[in-house]
Amino acid sequence: MSFKISHSGDFHLEEDHYFGDTAQCVEWFVEDGIQQDTNLFVLDGDLTTYKQTIKERKFWVDSIFCMANHAPVLLIAGNHGKELEDDLWPLFRVKGNHPVFLCTEPEFVELGEVVIAVFPYPRKAQFVGGREGESLEQAFASQLQEFNERFTRRPDSYQLFFGHFGVVGARVSSGQPLVGRCAEYPLNPVRSLQAQYIGLSHIHLRQQLAPRVWYAGSLSRCDYSERETKGYQLVTLREPCLRRDLSDVEISFRQSPTRPMIELEASYEGGELRFAVPPDPAALKDSRVKVVVTVGKGLHAALSREEQQRLLEQLLEANPAELKIKIEHESEEAADVAPLSLAKTAEDKLRAYWALKGEPGTELQKRLITKLARIETTVLEQGA
Repeated sequence: MSFKISHSGDFHLEEDHYFGDTAQCVEWFVEDGIQQDTNLFVLDGDLTTYKQTIKERKFWVDSIFCMANHAPVLLIAGNHGKELEDDLWPLFRVKGNHPVFLCTEPEFVELGEVVIAVFPYPRKAQFVGGREGESLEQAFASQLQEFNERFTRRPDSYQLFFGHFGVVGARVSSGQPLVGRCAEYPLNPVRSLQAQYIGLSHIHLRQQLAPRVWYAGSLSRCDYSERETKGYQLVTLREPCLRRDLSDVEISFRQSPTRPMIELEASYEGGELRFAVPPDPAALKDSRVKVVVTVGKGLHAALSREEQQRLLEQLLEANPAELKIKIEHESEEAADVAPLSLAKTAEDKLRAYWALKGEPGTELQKRLITKLARIETTVLEQGA
């Protein structure tokens, strides 16, 4: 008889940040897991981004109640909010037809014919290592070796591992390696685990690190850099035995209904707006769209309210779910402002400013220079 697991994490439910989209994806995750007849729901950390609000907690209580009425639920503490400080406790107390397990420390959970090793995001005290003289990496390897010893004692059971932490070499959604952003552990101890499926969270990009080692990725998009398809891992263990050819485990990806997030780049210079890549109206429909407009240097380069409104109307014709426009100005280089700082007279400074920002018309220049000369003469006479 097979055993099915619905594995997801990094939900980041926020009352004031895409709440509706995240909530819709979690509801879909629960419904789809029930339809797939899952035997275990795994919520692998970062259920919220900050300390739970009343609205966020109520949503999670209702969702976990639905899950627990169908199958056991495993809650794992992540690094956001107060998940390592009892913020998940009210969720753990939800009562359904099946138990809810909460792991805030490394733990070995036994669930009938299934054994589960869990390594939540480490508390601050764990960053200094475990036994006396052990480094962080040594303490991590020791804990995983202890899990392997526990697996050995249950040879006829389904064996699983779940964790919420960074692994050296893993990629984030922008495609860059995860470096210097969190406590990271080496891959080798993880690969050595005698588990049929090794499911990780903490990185939002779904990826496979080794034959049995997976980051499930986030269920919905949390940022415009997350352009990849989102969903959850549906894992089926066919038999309680590790096969070299991986025939004991089947992993399928279930795509979530999260909205696309599209960032468009444009430049405005010389009174003309140009997109780096022309927007596709079909792609913008029902998407969250952000337009970043870089305005060139110069006195007359400002993007007026009227021009911004025309840009809005143009993009709104595609019916995006959300539209934001961000205006950025090119920074002035030190070489650009040097003539201004070196100018001696008021007229020289004014001409250097025009050279930097753009010159007005010839007649206006004459009037401004004449007026500046009068002001300068008056100031000098008053000071004499």
